Amino acid sequence: MIVKIKKIRKRMAKVQKRSYNVRFRNSRSMLFKHLCDHDYSQKILTHLAGGIEKELFIASLKNLSDKGNPLRFNNFAYCMREIIGIILDKYSDDVDIKRCQWFIQADDTDVTRVQRVTYAICGGMSRDYVKENILENEDDEENLLDKTLKSFNKKFRILSVYTHVRAEKNFNISNVLCEKLTLDVLKITNDIVSLIEDCRKEIQSKVYEKISNAVIDESLQSTLDGLDILSTHGYVEYVNISEYEVSTITSQHIIIDGSGNASCTLEWGSGSDFRNDNGATMNEEFPLKFRAHISVNNLDDVSIFEGDIDINNESWFQ
Repeated sequence: MIVKIKKIRKRMAKVQKRSYNVRFRNSRSMLFKHLCDHDYSQKILTHLAGGIEKELFIASLKNLSDKGNPLRFNNFAYCMREIIGIILDKYSDDVDIKRCQWFIQADDTDVTRVQRVTYAICGGMSRDYVKENILENEDDEENLLDKTLKSFNKKFRILSVYTHVRAEKNFNISNVLCEKLTLDVLKITNDIVSLIEDCRKEIQSKVYEKISNAVIDESLQSTLDGLDILSTHGYVEYVNISEYEVSTITSQHIIIDGSGNASCTLEWGSGSDFRNDNGATMNEEFPLKFRAHISVNNLDDVSIFEGDIDINNESWFQ
């Protein structure tokens, strides 16, 4: 009886030991995890919003685990092409694109893909204006904008080829080839997004360099809300802009958001009060925020509209 109990305990111990070593990973889930964790995937995800955008990307990766589906890779490539369209839509709006001076209506579509990319990078600035006035370029070098658009077209054509099912090399492919081509597609997708983003940032940085004086001059001439309730008279002596950035480029304007400090003079009393030594004056510095609109056709044409520059006077009441 004792021997029998020992044997039962031994069998139970083996079962328990085996149960702790069970792994729920298989080739399908491992493939998905590997692709999802890859640098290309993670970089693409940073450009996608939560909800349907990221869900579409994740679902397209999961689709690759369906080894019984001969179209799994073609479907994936098609989804990546859609992902690029989603990202382009973040930068562009059909109505605004059509307002651009450079827009020409195509015969076969409403807005072309190249027009979307051009708007994402340049906004309402024409390609010639950007090349001649924004991007510095050596005479023997191809302009960055031209190189970007040419590379975009080439990579997008390659991506489109992967969606075709008439070619046997892309249809019903092996697991090994599927993973290899999937990484190729992820790289192309990431490269396309990076091309647009890098060129866009370069243009914005060049614009940034050219507009600082114009923005400061315009801010000095603007009426600053927040001073009028502090004194009888208030005016700005000097504005120190500490930081600003090109937030977006639309069909008509380059929009700048920034902040800094305004050195102000506050006066209490009328002219007669000051003549009778009854007036008072104080110099004070206040933080400010502003938004400036710059014409896409002339970087010296800066406008700060009413309400777009504001002094923060909270410290005065503390």
